[in-house]
Order: sequence, then structure tokens, then C-alpha cells
Amino acid sequence: MTAPAATLEVPFGRIGPALIRPMVLEEDIPLLHDWLNRDYARFWGLQGQSLAQINANFAATLARPSCEVLIGAVAATGEPKFMFESYDIRFDRMSPYLDARPGDRGFHVCLGPPEPPLPAAAYYALQGLSTWIFRDPGVQRLVAEPDVRNHKVLVRLAQAGFSFGRVIHMPHKTAVLTYLSRADFERTRGSPPPPAPIEPPLHGLRLRYHLGVSRVGRRLGLIACDWPQGNKG
Repeated sequence: MTAPAATLEVPFGRIGPALIRPMVLEEDIPLLHDWLNRDYARFWGLQGQSLAQINANFAATLARPSCEVLIGAVAATGEPKFMFESYDIRFDRMSPYLDARPGDRGFHVCLGPPEPPLPAAAYYALQGLSTWIFRDPGVQRLVAEPDVRNHKVLVRLAQAGFSFGRVIHMPHKTAVLTYLSRADFERTRGSPPPPAPIEPPLHGLRLRYHLGVSRVGRRLGLIACDWPQGNKG
């Protein structure tokens, strides 16, 4: 079987296609340091970190088994618009929480600043990263664990066809399991962005309930507050 190409061109709205390429650590870190220190990226948990710290974080990510970091840039200009990590859940510290099954692949995504705003940028980024990851015929489902408070991302995931599972209480956040099967992806692949839902899947009383459970559980020692020693995923 022919190995997938090292780059991939994907649709990206009115500014034309984006080219997905592997991250070049020494070249891309200054830009990612800027993105990840902005308020909209606070759920990555890297705000206030220095350039050297961000560099070390991504170097460690790239050193993990079956993990990659990709940049989506405007094909015509090379301007980066989004970044995502793709990783094998089996080797990640979050694997006990993710209800993993054979053919699952995890991901995290970060968009560049909306300057100027691009309609449906998140939708196209999610379609692009899904296209990249599903090139591997062994992948049958994408799995993510966004913070339940990250309303903007949850709405965009729903718009892109992701489904939602149970809420999980992790040492560093309260999250909701999010899935996209290969079959669901193929049904929406190449489609224009549908209207985004008005509300995220968790809001109001249900959201407050789960945040309260996390707060009380950590206080009583029922929910871990730190990762196990030696677990560096």
C-alpha cells in the first residue's frame, strides 16, 4: 500500500484551500506561542508559558509514540490558520477515561486568531483534520474530550457532525466525550457548513451540575487532582 502524502490540500472556505503539513518545531513554535497565550486558547492550559516552555511541550508531544502535530495554512500564501494534534489513544494518559476501542484516534485543535474573521473557519478546520486523520484506513472513529465550559468549540463540533457521550471528571478538567465515526464523516465530507446550533450540548442546569460534581469530588478526594506518577502522556 502506498504511504499517504506528507501534505494534503483541503477546502477552507472563501480564502481557498488550506495545505495541511507537519509542524516544523523551530519554525512554527513562535507563532503557536502567540496563539496559545491568547485568551481564546485558554482551554489548552498553556497561557503564561514562555517560548522555551511551549517548545519543550511540543517536543515532548512529538516524541510520544504515534503522535503528530500538523499545521493548516492557506495554500496560496502559506499563512497558518489552524493547528492540530493527532495521537494514538492507547499511549495517552487520558486513555482510561476515553472508552477507547480499536480504530480510535484522538485529536486536539487550535485555530489561529480570527483576524480578519473567516466565516465557518472552525468547521473547515474540523473537516480538514478529519480528512487528514481518516486517510489512515485503520482509523474508524475520532475521539476528543473538550472542556464542558468551552461552549464555542462544543457548538462547532456539533456543527461538524460530532456526537457527544458521557461527561468525564479528569484531574485537569471536566470534559465531555466527543466522537466522529468514519461513516458520519463520509456523509458530510465536502458539504458546506450547516447552521451551527444555538446552544452547546451541555448548558444551564446540566452544566452546573457536572461542574459542581467535579468541585465536590476533588474536595473529598473522590476525583484525582493530579496525574499518576510516571504518566507523561
